[in-house]
Amino acid sequence: MEIARKTQQAKENGARSSHRGHNRDPPSTSGTAPAMGGMPFHSTPGMDDGRISSQHGDPNDPEWKIRIRHKQQRLLLLHHSSKCPYEDQKCKVTPYCAEMKKLWKHMARCVDNDCRVPHCFSSRSILSHYRKCKDLRCPACGPVRETVRKTMRSNSDNNRKNRGADVTSSGIDGIGLGGLGNEVDLMNQMPQGNNYIVNPQDMQRQEVASMPYGAPQSQSGNHGGGMPPQFGNHVFPEALVNGAQKGASAGQKRQRDPESSKSKHKQQRLLLLRHASKCTVPTGTCTVTPHCAEMKVLWRHIANCKEPQCNVKHCMSSRYVLSHYRKCKDPYCDICGPVRDIIKNRADTYIHDPTFNPAVQEKTSNHPSNNEDIKTKRQKTSHKTTSAPDQAQNQKEVCVPVPTSGEENRAKSTDVKPVQKGAAVSEEHSLLECFSLQQIKTHIESLKKTVQVAPAKLKAKCLEVLTGLQTHEHGWVFASPVDPVELNLDDYFDIIKKPMDLGTVQKKLEAGSYHAFGEFKADVRLTFDNAMKYNEDGTLVHNMAKELKKQFEMDYKALMKQLEKEHREESKKAQACGLCGCEKLNFEPPVFFCNGLNCPSKRIRRNTHFYITSDKQYAWCTQCFNEMDNEIDLGTSKITKEELNKRKNDELHEESWVQCDDCERWIHQICGLYNTRQDKENKSSYSCPLCLYEKRKKEKDSPKQLPPAPSANDIPKTKLSDWLEKDVVKKVKVRLDEIAKEKSETENISFDKAYKEVACCGSITIRQVTSTDRKLEVREKMKARYAHKNYPDEFPYRCKCIVVFQNIDGVDVILFALYVYEHGDDNPFPNKKTVYVSYLDSVHFMKPRQIRTFIYHEILISYLDYARQKGFEQAFIWACPPLKGDDYIFYAKPEDQKTPKDVRLRQWYLEMLTECQKREVVGKVTDMYDQYFNNKELDASCVPYFEGDYFPGEAENIIKTIEDGDGKRKSSVGKKKKDASKKDRSTSTDVEGSGDKCFREGGRDPVMQKFCDAIGGMKESFIVAFLNCPDAKPENLVVPEDILEYRKAKLESVKGDIDADKKNDDNQITKGAHTKVLDDDIEEIDCEFFNTRQCFLDLCRGNHYQFDELRRAKHTSMMVLWHLQNREAPKFVQQCFSCNREILSGYRHHCTVCPEFDLCGECVQSPNANRGTCTHKLEPIKVESTSNSNNGLTPEQRKERQRNIQLHIHLIEHASRCVNPECKSSNCAKMKAYLKHGESCKTKASGGCKVCKRIWTLLRIHAQQCKNPNCTIPQCIAIKKRLRQLQQKQQAMDDRRRQEMNRHYRMGMMGN
Repeated sequence: MEIARKTQQAKENGARSSHRGHNRDPPSTSGTAPAMGGMPFHSTPGMDDGRISSQHGDPNDPEWKIRIRHKQQRLLLLHHSSKCPYEDQKCKVTPYCAEMKKLWKHMARCVDNDCRVPHCFSSRSILSHYRKCKDLRCPACGPVRETVRKTMRSNSDNNRKNRGADVTSSGIDGIGLGGLGNEVDLMNQMPQGNNYIVNPQDMQRQEVASMPYGAPQSQSGNHGGGMPPQFGNHVFPEALVNGAQKGASAGQKRQRDPESSKSKHKQQRLLLLRHASKCTVPTGTCTVTPHCAEMKVLWRHIANCKEPQCNVKHCMSSRYVLSHYRKCKDPYCDICGPVRDIIKNRADTYIHDPTFNPAVQEKTSNHPSNNEDIKTKRQKTSHKTTSAPDQAQNQKEVCVPVPTSGEENRAKSTDVKPVQKGAAVSEEHSLLECFSLQQIKTHIESLKKTVQVAPAKLKAKCLEVLTGLQTHEHGWVFASPVDPVELNLDDYFDIIKKPMDLGTVQKKLEAGSYHAFGEFKADVRLTFDNAMKYNEDGTLVHNMAKELKKQFEMDYKALMKQLEKEHREESKKAQACGLCGCEKLNFEPPVFFCNGLNCPSKRIRRNTHFYITSDKQYAWCTQCFNEMDNEIDLGTSKITKEELNKRKNDELHEESWVQCDDCERWIHQICGLYNTRQDKENKSSYSCPLCLYEKRKKEKDSPKQLPPAPSANDIPKTKLSDWLEKDVVKKVKVRLDEIAKEKSETENISFDKAYKEVACCGSITIRQVTSTDRKLEVREKMKARYAHKNYPDEFPYRCKCIVVFQNIDGVDVILFALYVYEHGDDNPFPNKKTVYVSYLDSVHFMKPRQIRTFIYHEILISYLDYARQKGFEQAFIWACPPLKGDDYIFYAKPEDQKTPKDVRLRQWYLEMLTECQKREVVGKVTDMYDQYFNNKELDASCVPYFEGDYFPGEAENIIKTIEDGDGKRKSSVGKKKKDASKKDRSTSTDVEGSGDKCFREGGRDPVMQKFCDAIGGMKESFIVAFLNCPDAKPENLVVPEDILEYRKAKLESVKGDIDADKKNDDNQITKGAHTKVLDDDIEEIDCEFFNTRQCFLDLCRGNHYQFDELRRAKHTSMMVLWHLQNREAPKFVQQCFSCNREILSGYRHHCTVCPEFDLCGECVQSPNANRGTCTHKLEPIKVESTSNSNNGLTPEQRKERQRNIQLHIHLIEHASRCVNPECKSSNCAKMKAYLKHGESCKTKASGGCKVCKRIWTLLRIHAQQCKNPNCTIPQCIAIKKRLRQLQQKQQAMDDRRRQEMNRHYRMGMMGN
């Protein structure tokens, strides 16, 4: 069976849209009445007030008879299953006994009026009616009671044996939780003919309408709203049917309410008008309803009618009901609710009968696909209706059981679903398919409220428990730290290695130091364990600590039970995710940066208007837009201001949902680790973690071999990443041993137990994702000022990006990223043999948390060790924390992860470098101020010049200030000084001018002097470390005395170990040549979205890849790994405007007028698809499927690929210059055709054109290497301009960071 994908995106009203009939608030609609044909219709669980009670009605109405039969059948099935002595699947009376027994077990404990378990609420409703009904002539209850009494009399002996054990307090007249007599003989009397077979479709339609009048209704749609086909095909006992008919003829007849009849007419009018607005068949030939032609005439009249008192028949009443429909926001409205519900399930099926009742939904339609909603699975999406092929009804079907839920609050349903034989099902579309049973369980547990809890809630809940301990009569004893001096406890710190008290716990809570309940629990326990350890058993303090610890364990257990209960209750809600229990979850608001000249790279404020290009790559605030010229140069293209779209920065995006194919529950895509990019055809099956867990449990005895999970290990290794990973993993193992030893001593447990608790973390994987050659162009003023010293125009360097993963609950989660720039031996002075640590960023999900800083330090130490062995002499670090609201590498970090202050960040780096000195990796550690700026013999041309560093931007400003000062001084010559302030200013200018003149004559460089003034108070932030490389000078290896003493002590104790380590380290660099690892210094590792930190941030922002929660970090890492393994795939994909699914294959139908409007192939063919306000012609654009990247290539294939790229670049250079129409080169004409295609193609590379993408890649590589300012190759100059713009954008952001640092320093100086 072809299964349609179930993903849904958040709608503008913030409510989740689904085709399963979930309760939701309808969005407000606007427009004129005739626009009803295009408005979205939303399902509501409301019912027609005109419905009558299910036990009363017209006995001649066939629909009434069916409802009565359904109720009688349900009562008899429930009665039989409550008394049946047979085990599951062994009952010979009815094949549905086992299902009904499970339903009984669920109902015994279920009190939820919104229960989503199939048949629960409707069964409870009919049982409640049966218990309360006193009418002996009730057509529903009377025949059942009479039949039960006859059966009980005929089986009186058996009834006496079972009655005492099975009757419950809830049973009245024998009906309750097993209160009826044995029905075996009655079931055996069921006729086998088809005279009384109940249509399963009718059963689903009648279930809500057949509830007792006034009873609350289930709002869970099909999850709990209809009997499955198995029950529907059951037959009634003939005697019971006859009895029902007799009871109905003799029963009381209830008159229909006039208001109910009016509501029904209004509902019918709405459906008829909607059908007429959409019907495309010629007038008079419609087979759906005989009123179609009349309604079409009325619809056309309404479209133009503006008369307040129109006399045309039905005009006023139709306009009134249409106006009410547009404005109504009540999901339970008697008129609109049922109409929206019916339209959601194909309204045309039900409108042709003049006596049609929307709440009942009669089955008299002759629509060809009337039964497809039952036969096929989820054919519809939120705003469109698609019909299955007619022949699907004739295909042979096989019923397969549905895996049960596994949640305590869900019944273990064994419903079956029709599935076509031979249906193709994808097995690798979900990462969950690769999980083991334990990994799935751990993932489910990690989503519960006891684990995923907001920092504020964690603090509040823990404070409740802590307050209970502090207010205890013995709480004062443990309220403050132990003072060994005051209490004369000389041996206290010898026995207690880690002191703790309740006051310290409270301070840590208030400071937000705890990130999980387990950390709080460990510290509180430690407080009492320390007291019990130091004080002997039987002493007063020991007994107090023992009592309080017992009290804490009880309170903590109660807290966990409370959170578990809250999670279960929230998970049961119809609108809640079945895993995390949350409903609507919003992403971080999108961030837009202005590209204008006045505020380059500044954030556009929220709730303000701005202008953006159609591809969302460029944006301008209102002020910059007003000041721009009409023509805008984007580097690679030019546009006009009219082509920009005006938007308001108030967008909020909701997390997407996905529906499980097994249990049909809705869950967040992030919670379910669902990858939409792999489900290209939207036809892959998907099992949620709960269902998958049940499958794995059933396979426990004979487990299948799981497919390999996509992981960070699939990314090719490089020499650098291999070195880092081996070194760090080895150090981490030693560190874990130390922590476990300390833990065993502190908590008085065995080392093995302590190590098991500490080493529960997953494996660490380190990979290099980028290694590309770049060029840093020197800024204009710096280049011009020092041109007489032959200052270079550019500095080539190698950009490398290191990413660290840790396996958490089966997912390789990105936790750390590092960008470094290596200026090799081929660089001109002063950048020769230098490395610059550009950016690093992390999120605090590392496990165990206490080794987080240790691992990050080890990565940097190991990298510097690698660099020194490669011959690099100096390492430079600018210790500058990000600005508030800014992200360095990871987008949207956790709320409780604090940004370090500049002092703490400097200390963090210096601690790392101190460890480097101890290991003889680094020699002298100094700063830029002492090394360069304060040296009077040096000028600014001797200072290293790095991309993104403080120096380049500040040097431009200082040079500009000096040049402006010279101009002012020259213009002021000969003018009189009017006041003292002008005189002082003139004197200052003369000093600056004379200083610059002195510099040109060989004196002190004023730029260096101004740098000394600028960074003197923050000089510790500009760190310079001299590496212990083979060519290092002795004066650069000087270290403090304490470091020398440490080295000597270490050398004497582990001399042999250090020699062995050095040999191993030397071998590790050379070993890479003999293993399947890439040489990151030779081979180009190009990753479009990791080449710069800004590219990665753009990828994350555009796709809502966030790191603020562990569950989101897992999903983000899964998607980033997919992008890394499919590097040719587009970073962003278009979504269908109607169904909100990502268009990954086939054609996307794009509107060239409306911004961001695309429809998928299914929706463009559906007349019911939501097109919003777009009425333009759509242009089909082919979406190219992408293959995997070159990750699986052998070294020889990779070298061949690089050689082919260079050959194609040379061919492009030749073809662009060649003017000979009869060129001898066989590929010249073909390349010319490709270049011509690139100029004329409307799809472009961004739209998915493969030819354009390949040509564009070659042109980009050429442009990065090209030094000709007048290059004739097409787009070369434009690409270089675009790259320069990107570089300027990054420079603007770095300048803003530098300016904020200067401002912060000056404010601090003024405060002092």
